[in-house]
Amino acid sequence: MPTTITRAFGDPDLTPDNFSSFSKQEIAADTAAKAIQQLEPIPPPRSTNPMDLASVLGAAAAQKIVDAGKITFHTVGDTGGIHSPEFQFAVADAMANDTPNSVSFFYHLGDVAYYFGQEQYYFEQFYDPYRNYKAPIFAIPGNHDGAVFKGEGGKSLDAFVANFCTAQPARNPESQGAVRTTMDQPGVYFTLNAPFVKFIGLYSNTSEGGTEGVISGHTVGDAQLLFLKQQLAAAKAERDSGTRRALVIATHHPPFTGSPSHIPSPTMLQQIDAACAAAGIQPDLHLSGHAHLYERYTRTVNGKQIPYVVAGMGGYYNLPGLKPANRRPTPPPFPASGSDASGNPLTLEMYNDNTFGFMRMTISADTISGEFVTVDPATGKTGTGDSFTLDILGGTLASGASKAKKAPAKTAAPAKKAPAKAAAKTAAKRKK
Repeated sequence: MPTTITRAFGDPDLTPDNFSSFSKQEIAADTAAKAIQQLEPIPPPRSTNPMDLASVLGAAAAQKIVDAGKITFHTVGDTGGIHSPEFQFAVADAMANDTPNSVSFFYHLGDVAYYFGQEQYYFEQFYDPYRNYKAPIFAIPGNHDGAVFKGEGGKSLDAFVANFCTAQPARNPESQGAVRTTMDQPGVYFTLNAPFVKFIGLYSNTSEGGTEGVISGHTVGDAQLLFLKQQLAAAKAERDSGTRRALVIATHHPPFTGSPSHIPSPTMLQQIDAACAAAGIQPDLHLSGHAHLYERYTRTVNGKQIPYVVAGMGGYYNLPGLKPANRRPTPPPFPASGSDASGNPLTLEMYNDNTFGFMRMTISADTISGEFVTVDPATGKTGTGDSFTLDILGGTLASGASKAKKAPAKTAAPAKKAPAKAAAKTAAKRKK
């Protein structure tokens, strides 16, 4: 009979950082390898049934969340510390220090490993940085997690599946003895049901910075789009029956971005929009990464305000605003209002391309509150770079970036602000 492994998350006690920088030879070799410029087939899920948070935390812990009347979780993407691991470790340690604040889990927005999603990178870029994170970690893959190169053995997303989508919790040899067990997600795209919130996480494939993310089409097939339609219909039926959860859609590639190195994905957004319209339900929040910065947009659809958050500042070193002065792009002005490709009002509320950090999200029956927690890599101090609160039932943002609260002075470092120089075009007006 197979051995049953007890699910485990983080080590019991915080320990000093013990990361080892990748050697120049490793980085050079990986950089020299060129990704195969093609979309990759998506591994079929074991099941399309939703995963329940109670199956991971246990029924008692899930009931405790219900009794508290709210759920808090972390989310961010683009964390892999391939070049300069100190940034990832600073953010990971800040998140670990924040888990005692009733944080239930970390929802990773993709690009767990750089530059290719090979098994050999998972210890230094996943198990070691999060060794002290005492909560579950769920994830959708990013383009680097699925990227392969000529001569590489194995298929796209093999390593991601081996660490996040095993049939049951297991010890992965690549964890090198770390306490954390693998996650048993039903697939690389999946639904997660939790008290007060339902996540529909999609895989937007391997497209790099200058190419749109893709969730459905000739090469990747339509199974994921069918899954999305089914899950949205189920979410609508659930609400109609009186069970209301906030609906969060997560993709690695952002529908909107003003990043100088990454483009938005309007075709992907059109497919999601069509599925939402057919099901008669809109997301309450859209989360994404890919662009190495923080952005928050307000999109208004049929009178409902929806926050679109781009959170790609989780530790990958190459933030645009930290490049040498002669290569540093001019950020767009904000707030800036315009419209999207479908004519919906769109406002860029906040843009920060020079600060690492993560999102702390709290969801109750009535509200979604989000805070961009900034992290100073040199000191580990945290602050508040942005915050917002959405009235779920009313579909209106009750507060915005201008009302962001400061963290206590004894633990907070002031958030760095992007220069307020005007760009030729704002992200809010970008269209395909």
